[in-house]
Amino acid sequence: MSAAWAMVRHRFASFAGMFVAVFLGVAVVAGSAALYLSSRPQAPARYDLAPVLITPPDPGTGDDRDRQSWTAAQATALATRLAELAGVTAAVPDPWFYVQRLESGRPTGDAQAALLDGHAWSSAALGGYRLTSGRAPAAPGEVAAGPGTTPGESVAVLTSAGPEKWLVTGTVDGPGLYVTDREAARRASGVRVIGLTVTGDPQRVADAAAAVVGTDGVVRSGSDRDALEPDSVTRIRWIGAQLLIALVTLGAFATVFVVSSTCALSAAQRRRELGLLRAVGATPGQVRRMMYAETALIALLAGLLGAPAGLMAAPLLAGPMVGNGLEPAGFTVTWQPMALAGAVLLGLIVALGGVTAAARRASRIAPLDALREAAADPRSMTPTRWVVGFLCGIGGGVLLAAMPSLPLETRSTAGLGAAMLLLSGAALLSPVLIVPLVRVVARPWRGTATGMLVREGTLTGVRRVASTAAPVLATVGLTVLLAGTVATIEVAAGIDETARYPEGTVLVPDGTPGLSAAAVTAQGAEPALTTRLLITHGDSTAGRDATGRGDALVLDRLSAAELGVAAGDAVTVRFVDGAETQLSVKAVADETSIPSGLVRQHDPDALTGMIMLDREVVPVPGARTLAIHDFVMEEIEDEGRLIDLFLLALIGLSAGYTAIAVGNTLLMATAARRGEFRALRLAGAGTGQVVRVVTAEALLAVTVGAVLGGLVAVVSLAGVRAAVEDEIGREIALIMPWGVTAAVTTVCAALAVLAASFPILRGRSTDS
Repeated sequence: MSAAWAMVRHRFASFAGMFVAVFLGVAVVAGSAALYLSSRPQAPARYDLAPVLITPPDPGTGDDRDRQSWTAAQATALATRLAELAGVTAAVPDPWFYVQRLESGRPTGDAQAALLDGHAWSSAALGGYRLTSGRAPAAPGEVAAGPGTTPGESVAVLTSAGPEKWLVTGTVDGPGLYVTDREAARRASGVRVIGLTVTGDPQRVADAAAAVVGTDGVVRSGSDRDALEPDSVTRIRWIGAQLLIALVTLGAFATVFVVSSTCALSAAQRRRELGLLRAVGATPGQVRRMMYAETALIALLAGLLGAPAGLMAAPLLAGPMVGNGLEPAGFTVTWQPMALAGAVLLGLIVALGGVTAAARRASRIAPLDALREAAADPRSMTPTRWVVGFLCGIGGGVLLAAMPSLPLETRSTAGLGAAMLLLSGAALLSPVLIVPLVRVVARPWRGTATGMLVREGTLTGVRRVASTAAPVLATVGLTVLLAGTVATIEVAAGIDETARYPEGTVLVPDGTPGLSAAAVTAQGAEPALTTRLLITHGDSTAGRDATGRGDALVLDRLSAAELGVAAGDAVTVRFVDGAETQLSVKAVADETSIPSGLVRQHDPDALTGMIMLDREVVPVPGARTLAIHDFVMEEIEDEGRLIDLFLLALIGLSAGYTAIAVGNTLLMATAARRGEFRALRLAGAGTGQVVRVVTAEALLAVTVGAVLGGLVAVVSLAGVRAAVEDEIGREIALIMPWGVTAAVTTVCAALAVLAASFPILRGRSTDS
């Protein structure tokens, strides 16, 4: 360990790339882990004073959307029994419904949150909300509202029925709009929560409540209450978690890549030194342990600095994540010591994993071979690298060639897999591919002194060039592939979705979660209400979204196959309000539909997603008209915004690690060539000429990597486009992401020039 510490202290510049890579990796892991651990499900604030909550029973479909409500009568009966338990001060059903404030005729606030903004006045007690002025609502059309309202004023709201005017009778100290219990029961689609306010031990009350509820519901207390977090908030957290997981995974793999390449290059440059150690009696095991110890010291130092940096940066990311829809409003980052310790430990493990191969090769150095080695690169391709490189290339080629015979739904995935294999093969075989490429690229300058030096220096240092080109190859290839694939698929999706609808215009929600009944009927159309059904046949149960349409039950093909039913069979349908009925299946088609009258009867809070228009539009609140193509592209762009955000984060992190790998490789390689550059100066070359030589070499390496990566990605992208064309049956354009590709390549080139020139300029200033 003492030898390793001395080596690290005196040759820290050789380990700078490893230090930066581990520092960045640990910072990314620590910050991402802190964000992830801080983003945990939470019970809604409106249940803060209800430590025990009861929800309807689990239907067993694996989808919590199928947890249908109790009917109002069932909820009242169950709440009455629960109120008699010792320690229960109140058992309050909480029916909620959609309501959204209107200002100047336009909906305000979050559309998804508005789905749960309407409540019964009695449920205000579950959150501890109290009147600050006025009185409670006592009749239809009266409401108690949150801060910012005044008793006696009239507020405009939008409900599932349409625009309404409500009289504010009181102001409460919490969010939401509260109507009479009777009015809430009429507007809500059943009851999904009964809250208990208690005295004494909540767990004892929960146990007693479980005995009363039996199979009629699920009793939740403690952290189990967090399962009641709204689906819209949970989805936001899930999206953010996917990005954080992707960043951690990419950061870990990139750290391994940079550490392994750094250690491999360091071992190659220290062959004489390691050979001397072997000559004076060091065993292979001692050589391996020394390299492990060096790496562990660097990793611990980088980790102990990187983890706190990541934790300090995490709160700065909370705002942007909320703003981009990756975390819910009000999200804050909390202190997470496990993220700190885990990131440091992971950084150490990842670094040791990256040095394994280099340490094993270094321990096999023969003393005499190492001492006799020339300055030129030794064999640049090992047998293992040949075999694995060819296998990856052949595998990718075979997969691309087989794509036309694969099922349509797997072709895009196969194309991406082929691309990854081809990129891996090109990176592994880059030392072989570099030689002809360098000859071609350097041919125009072969007659100049600089051109000759660049050409010969590159050809005799293939390993160095390959170490610089490989990360550029991978990053440029992935950038072209991912960004090009997403852009191509977005165009294809627009064409495919537009083709599903006839030409014309559509009425769509405008700042609301759906269209109200009044918005649809104003156009002279029938509302296509969307609801959730729980359908049972025999021992099989399926939950499905259904549209209110026609005069009979129609099942989609997937549901029919899952339930084992055909046209004419009878099934049991449970509606969202908890009511059940027997219906006969009229037909099996592409989508599930049910008579619209049943939807309105059992789901009064249902909304319509969109309707086609064939007449003059009547302006209504919460709705707007769009051409079919514009409507489809808006839907795609909404999803594309998140995808673009993911791409930006992943490509940015990849480019950052690539820059580290390129800069580190060139710093180490240039520093090791001081003798060569000293000889050039003795031969009459000035510092500027030497800088031009190393700059040209660096740019040549980056260019070779970018060209190889771009070529492989274009071939793969063409295969992906062909697969998408087969899926939609139409020709689409191959979209190349020139902007982001140029930006990534420019960053790599700029850092390569800086890293290659710095040791020379620094050496000149030191000499002077």
